[in-house]
Parts: sequence; structure tokens; C-alpha cells
Amino acid sequence: MLHVTVLLLLGVSLRFSARTPTVPPVMQAVVMDEAPKRVAEPPDTARLDEQRRKEAEAKAAEAERARQAELKKREDERKQKAEEARRLKEAEHKKELERKKKAEAAEKKKAAALEKKRAEEQRKREAETALQSEVAAEEKRRADARAQGEVERYKGLIRQKVSRHWNKPAGAAKGLQCTVRVRLVPGGEVLAAEVARSSGDAAFDRSVVNAVYKATPLPVPQEPKVFEYFREIEFVFSPES
Repeated sequence: MLHVTVLLLLGVSLRFSARTPTVPPVMQAVVMDEAPKRVAEPPDTARLDEQRRKEAEAKAAEAERARQAELKKREDERKQKAEEARRLKEAEHKKELERKKKAEAAEKKKAAALEKKRAEEQRKREAETALQSEVAAEEKRRADARAQGEVERYKGLIRQKVSRHWNKPAGAAKGLQCTVRVRLVPGGEVLAAEVARSSGDAAFDRSVVNAVYKATPLPVPQEPKVFEYFREIEFVFSPES
């Protein structure tokens, strides 16, 4: 700047001297000190290192946050899938239980219906059996009544035939009677005859038994069912009657 100022002043002086040949005035040059240049300060390496460290830490923290966020996202997705799988499995299990429950209910209902049907059939069979028993009992009662009438009638015929073949023993008292038990076969043949209740007179008792054998075959019913009552009979023999 000092040099420029001097050169400018010199130029002005030359222009003036050309116009007027006057002696240029003596100028006092003032020497000005040049402004001192600013010396660049050395860089603050510690501050830069700290700044870089902080930036690195910030990046690392950001990366860690991103990693943790990704991990959390994956974990949430895993949990969501696990929860969906659990719910699906639970729904399937519940559905299976419902199916089994319905199947068991249907089976119980079927068993109950079958049991009811069996019980109803059993009651019907029992009712039919009871009815048949009643009918059979009534028929037997009527048959017994008819047979009893036949028995009494044939017993009278037997006594009559035995009386015709009876020989009164000498000295037999009047009013004697004995009960004779006789076993017969179809047709009236006598298998055996014996005194079931004595008259007290042995000769009289023997005469009655002999008369039974002499009278064979005895009159018996031809109907097999009625004859069953004559396989073994007892009758009272009394000559007076």
C-alpha cells in the first residue's frame, strides 16, 4: 500500500510538472508500518478427535438402535407367528374336542336309544310271557278240573271192577275199608298194588290187593294228558259202598 501511494503521488507530481515547470515541493514521506499478517493457528487435534469420536459413537449408537429395532421387529414377528400358530393349534384342539364331544354325545344317544329299545322289547317279552303263563295256568286249571272229574269218574269204575273181582274173606267184619295205591301203565295194566292205609284186618287188606291184580287191566282214560293222573292213584275200597 505504501508503494502504491508513493507511485500515485509521483504520477500526480509529473502531471503537475508538465503543466507548470515549478519546482515540486518537497514531500515528506511517511513510512507506514505494514499491518502484521495473522498467523494460522495450529489445528486443535484433540477437539477434532473428540468430534470424530462423538460422530463415530453417534453412528454406532444409531447403528445399534437400528439393529435393536430390527431385532425387535424380528422378535415381534416371531412372537406374532408363534401366537398365530398357538391360536391355530388351540382352535384345532378345541375343534377336535368339540368333534369328540359330539361323537360321544351321539354314541351315548345311540346307546340310550338301543338300551331303551332293548328294555321295551324285554318288557314286551315279559308281558307276553306273563300272558302266556296266565293263559297256560288257566288252561291247566281247566284241564285239571276236567281231569279231576275224569279221575273221580274212572276211580269209581276202577272200584266197581275191583269189587267184581273181590272175594270176601271168611270172618271179615262189616264196615272195613282200606286205601290202595296202584301204579298203572297206559291201557290200564297194573304194575304194582299195595295198601296205603290198612283196614286193621290183614286178610281183608290182602283180599283187596288180590282183587286189584285180578281186575287188570283197569279202566283208564285213553287221552294221554288225562292218563298222566292215573300213573299212580289211590282209592278207598269199601265193600258196602
